[in-house]
Amino acid sequence: MLKLTKRYRTTYTGEDIIVERTLDKGSWSQVIETVPNAVINSQISNQAVVLGNGTSRLDMDLRPIKNHRGGLLGSKALQTYGCNALYRDFTPDFLVASGNEIVNEIAITSYPTDNIVYTSSLNMLAHPNKFYLVPHDPYADAGTTAAYIACFDGHKKIFLLGFDSQEPANYNNNIYAGTNAYDSKTTQINPSKWHANMKQLMQVYNDVDFILVHKYKGQPIPTAWNGITNLRQLNHREFIIEADL
Repeated sequence: MLKLTKRYRTTYTGEDIIVERTLDKGSWSQVIETVPNAVINSQISNQAVVLGNGTSRLDMDLRPIKNHRGGLLGSKALQTYGCNALYRDFTPDFLVASGNEIVNEIAITSYPTDNIVYTSSLNMLAHPNKFYLVPHDPYADAGTTAAYIACFDGHKKIFLLGFDSQEPANYNNNIYAGTNAYDSKTTQINPSKWHANMKQLMQVYNDVDFILVHKYKGQPIPTAWNGITNLRQLNHREFIIEADL
């Protein structure tokens, strides 16, 4: 189970993290550092897109999402949240990086200098002044964490693109399969933990409208998500209309 409760950025001032722990004569001592809230997200539209890296994401042109202005005064503007290697092809408003290899890859680029990249406290300590702390880190996969931060930022309608399942045997249904930090294209992936994580997120943030977007409506969803009342599906055309792209 995730370490997940319903929290929001509007009441978040920061948190303490352990930066050093020492064992001396059978007793532990630790150094704690307070990490303040370093991100002020004053979004007003309550609408976000979370971009997963499943191959169905390739069916959607992301340029209209990136250039979305959201009507008068940005009242419907979409904020974008993404995962890991997405940064190679697209710059979301917020990126989540998990796993040492992809974090190390991002850290040696200029990307974290110019953009907000969230990661764990351990990765922050390994790369000082590069990354932002995931608030109240639920220790989930990158996709669930990105969706969690969108909820944490107060979004009440969250479109999910590239959130694919992994049912086919010996096939890694990930855009970046076979590249640095990712398993090969023929690796058998067990997605059950990811599905359970997203289920818990949708149940905790039960006042959020989660919308799974695929090229064609009615795609099979993970069995774990059956019965989730705040989850629905749209095809691309319906998404474009509802999001006013």
